[in-house]
Amino acid sequence: MRERIKELLLGDKGRKIIVAGALAAMLLLLLSTVSCGGKKSAAEPFTAENASELERELEQRLIQLISRIDGAGEVTVMVTLDTVSQQVYEKDARSESSSRTDSDGSSNGSAFETEVVLAGSAKEPLKVGTVQPKVRGAAVVCPGASDPIVKERVANTVAKALDIGLSRVYVTC
Repeated sequence: MRERIKELLLGDKGRKIIVAGALAAMLLLLLSTVSCGGKKSAAEPFTAENASELERELEQRLIQLISRIDGAGEVTVMVTLDTVSQQVYEKDARSESSSRTDSDGSSNGSAFETEVVLAGSAKEPLKVGTVQPKVRGAAVVCPGASDPIVKERVANTVAKALDIGLSRVYVTC
């Protein structure tokens, strides 16, 4: 059996199988690299265009949610974001302690120094992630808001869905 396998691998047919396997493996690696390149990374800069896109997505999801509330009617929603997102970079904190003796005999003194960690040959800051913008508030217009019970349900639903306080939600008819 070993002789037969050895003969197969060392023969002309065996070389063809090995070359075909190697080509298939390289093709798979190439395809996996190309397909991953199109995805957005979490560390991409967050622009005003992305913020508008996020606002629209939140508004659409809220419209779908609120329209399921009994008596709400046709719903219009506006969501505003508080800030743009922020990039978070890896930081290296160093502490230096020095003892100093004051005139009264007490000793104290320590200093902390923080530096942004640089990575790669271009020495760019090492990104850890992105903090997404917070929701500032939401306004909802629906005919059912003339009923206080429906208005309360809509306001509570929006506040819970966006994880904001009721004071940041305005509901009117």
